[in-house]
Amino acid sequence: MAEKWVEKTVAGFEKWAGERGGTDLHGARIIVSLLDLNETGELTVELLEETLLEDFPENVLAGPDDAPAVLSAARALVEYLARGELDAAVAQGCRELLDGIGPRLTEALAQSGGDEGDAMEFLGRMMAAEGIDLDDEAAVSAWIAEFESLSEEEQMARGMRHFASENVVPPVKLAPVPELAAAARESNLLREALGLADWIGERPVVNGRLTAADAQAAAQALALPAPRAGGDVVPEVERMWDALGEVGLIERDGAAVAQGKRPDIAVDEEVLRLWISLLDGLVGQEYAEGEALSPVEVVWSELPGVLLRLYEHGTPVAIGQLVTDLLEHIQAGYDVADGEVFAEGVPQALRLDLEDLARWGAVEFVTADEARLTPLGVFAVRELLLAEGYTAPLIGELAASTAADLVQGLAFHREDTAEEEVALWLARRSAEEAAQQLLTLMREGRPSQRNIAAVVLSQVDRPAEQLIRGALDFPETRPYALMWLTGQGHEDVAPSDADMQWMFVDTVAGMTEALGAHDAVHLALSDTPPDADLTGLISDIWRLPHPDVADVLEAIGDHHHDRELAKLARKSVFKARSK
Repeated sequence: MAEKWVEKTVAGFEKWAGERGGTDLHGARIIVSLLDLNETGELTVELLEETLLEDFPENVLAGPDDAPAVLSAARALVEYLARGELDAAVAQGCRELLDGIGPRLTEALAQSGGDEGDAMEFLGRMMAAEGIDLDDEAAVSAWIAEFESLSEEEQMARGMRHFASENVVPPVKLAPVPELAAAARESNLLREALGLADWIGERPVVNGRLTAADAQAAAQALALPAPRAGGDVVPEVERMWDALGEVGLIERDGAAVAQGKRPDIAVDEEVLRLWISLLDGLVGQEYAEGEALSPVEVVWSELPGVLLRLYEHGTPVAIGQLVTDLLEHIQAGYDVADGEVFAEGVPQALRLDLEDLARWGAVEFVTADEARLTPLGVFAVRELLLAEGYTAPLIGELAASTAADLVQGLAFHREDTAEEEVALWLARRSAEEAAQQLLTLMREGRPSQRNIAAVVLSQVDRPAEQLIRGALDFPETRPYALMWLTGQGHEDVAPSDADMQWMFVDTVAGMTEALGAHDAVHLALSDTPPDADLTGLISDIWRLPHPDVADVLEAIGDHHHDRELAKLARKSVFKARSK
């Protein structure tokens, strides 16, 4: 429910704000994601206050100078919500809060911005996401210099876009619930958990833990592999003991432990809920800050990231690559006194943990050196990600959606899954119906919507030809209709230079909405062929009747690396706006 509210609210707000202009869409998106409500009626003044003063500073790379922009985005969001389901009294309370919260927000952002380590880690993730090799000092220095040359508003917007992207995972397919439930019932995870709970029964404990003798006896009774056992400690039993307590299969009371309430595992939903809760309780032990950790403890605490990596990849991942990624993360995020110890210990510790996950049914080894999530593992990791506020789409869930919802949802897809999603969407409707929906969206929507809708339109079949020919009469759809017709082999039509220029402006405008001006210009123009006549293009496009041509020229003038081309674009801005 929360995921649907976030998506619906973001889409509605962007359309509402787009009609007014000047609203910080990125800031509002972040606030909506952090609120993570099931419905608008759940919003309270206290929740908005907590989100702005605690969640926003903790999760977003921003400083005290960004407070006015954050408040402006929050005010716009409240006004949008007040038009619908938000209670009038709550809306007024939120307005009053925002009128007086400025100094406290500035202080909160100042305090959060003071942690240079967190800021550098965030920037490191931004660089890695943009393809920068963090071991290449020259590339890192160049990226930082370019980032620092941006205005504070642009830096914040770019950081917000990255924050939002970090909380989106690629779409996946899920196995049917009965199959998943059957796998959970047959898993060693359930066998070990229920077996240990039964073995424990009712017995005394020491300081809330099993005695060393009991832990050893339990491991033997349940035939648990205990490769990490040393002395009186059996980590396998200790971890399962903690998980049993968290899910309520055992109840600990001072010096005694007893059986807890056991769910009905014959019910599919109940057994899946128990299995996921057990996995969540077992993975990712948290340790006290400042505690000296061994490679085994560090790897165990980082297993949620390993599972996320397997989930995002979708296909088998080389264990050697998982080790490399994990060592890089440990070097960046931990104070490691002896790097050689970790370099030797992490591969072995990760292998043992992957074997545990495979024994429990979450992971499978495709080869001796490659692993991937099982269908049950995919289902469980997705549920845990949703609980953490991630956007985790499913392949096929857009098949019955409108064209607008399809276009919005495709933004979360990789190229391969996007093709499958589009094919499923087209299969649910006739070519004429698909073309009609897409062309209407392209005429009425924003460039960013048109960019994606045009790609979908290119895959619509021949029966839609008459509808698409009719789209030649509208400037928003004419270039794309011409491209469709020429792609179908029609020689009676061809895009003119003006058509191609209009489509160029539309593409850059759409990319600017989605990525920001800097990234849009970099992606659209930095890799153009050497023989491309960019000078002629920039000299001419100011004449186009495209509503965003001046903004596109301004973006090129501000962000293109070629000074002469940027200067020409800035001159053309004046002509476009004068026109």
